[in-house]
Amino acid sequence: MVAVFDRRLERAQELARICGGRAFSGDLAQMFATAKLDAVSICTPPWLHAPQTIEALEAGVHVLVEKPMAMSEAECRAMCDASNRTGAKLAVSHNFLFSRAVTKALARVTSGAAGRVESVLAFQMSTPRRRLPDWYEALPGQLFYDEAPHLVYLTRRFLGPGEPRVLHAASFSGASGETQKTQNVAALLGAPTGLGALTMTFNASRAEWGLGVVGSEESYLIDLFRDQILVMGRGGSHSPFEVLGQTVGGLSQMGTGAVVSGTLYATGRLLYGHREMIAGFVDAILRDGVPPVTGDEGLHTIALLERICHTAGLLSS
Repeated sequence: MVAVFDRRLERAQELARICGGRAFSGDLAQMFATAKLDAVSICTPPWLHAPQTIEALEAGVHVLVEKPMAMSEAECRAMCDASNRTGAKLAVSHNFLFSRAVTKALARVTSGAAGRVESVLAFQMSTPRRRLPDWYEALPGQLFYDEAPHLVYLTRRFLGPGEPRVLHAASFSGASGETQKTQNVAALLGAPTGLGALTMTFNASRAEWGLGVVGSEESYLIDLFRDQILVMGRGGSHSPFEVLGQTVGGLSQMGTGAVVSGTLYATGRLLYGHREMIAGFVDAILRDGVPPVTGDEGLHTIALLERICHTAGLLSS
C-alpha cells in the first residue's frame, strides 16, 4: 500500500489521489498499524524527524529522513540506536552527494587527480523573496539550520577522513521585523587534511549555492543550483597565453554544462541526486545492504552543525 501522511488531511488526500494511495492525518501510529508499510520518507519539520523516525523504525519500517537529520546529536544517536535495535534501515537524504557535478568531483578526488585537497569553500546566497517554509523561524538561525546541512556534509566529504574542528564561527542578526532574523553566518573549520570555510547570507540579491574544492593538482568550482562543474587544472607562469587558454577552456566547460543542465531542467530530470539517493535506499532494503548515507553519517553532520551553532551564538550553551 502507498500511504500519505500530513498534518493537514486535505493535503494528504490531494497527494494520495495523485499517487493512488491512502491519506492519513493525526495519528501516525494508526498509519503504521494499518498500512503495513515497507519504507517511509520523512519530510516533516526538523523537530519531528527524531520522534517520527524512531516510531517508524520501532514499527519495523525502513526510514529515509530529510535533512537536517534531527535537532541535536543526541536525537540522531537515539535514531541510530533505534535502527540498530530493530534492524530497520535508516538513511539520511544528503542528496547533493549524488548530483552529477559533485559525483564527478568526488571521483576525481578519489582517483588522485586533485592531488591533496587543501581547502573547501562553501557558500550560499539566499533572498527573502523566495518561497519559504512556514516553520523555519522555530529553528536555530532560522533557515541556516535547515539549509546548512547541505554545505556541512559536502565540506566534510571533500575534506576526507577525520572530523573537522570549529576554529571560528560568527553570526549577524538583522533589524527587528526582517523576514530572516539571522542574516549572515560564517564558520572556519579545521580538518586533519585542510581547511573548510562556510558562509551563508540570507538577505542577498538572489539565491545561489556553490562549492569550491582547492586541490594541489586540480581544483573544482561546483554550481550546486545548476549542477555544473568547472575543472581547473594546474597553472604555470600565469602568462597572457596561459590565462587566455584557461579562460577559453573554462567558457567551453560552462557552455557545455549549461546546455546539458538546461536540457535536464527543461525535461524535469534535473533532480540534484535525489533519484540516485532514493534508488540506493531501495537497493539497500532489497539486498539488505548499507544505505547510501547512513544514520551515523547524518549524526556526524549534525554534530558539526551543532558545534557551529553554539560557537556562532545561535544555540545556548
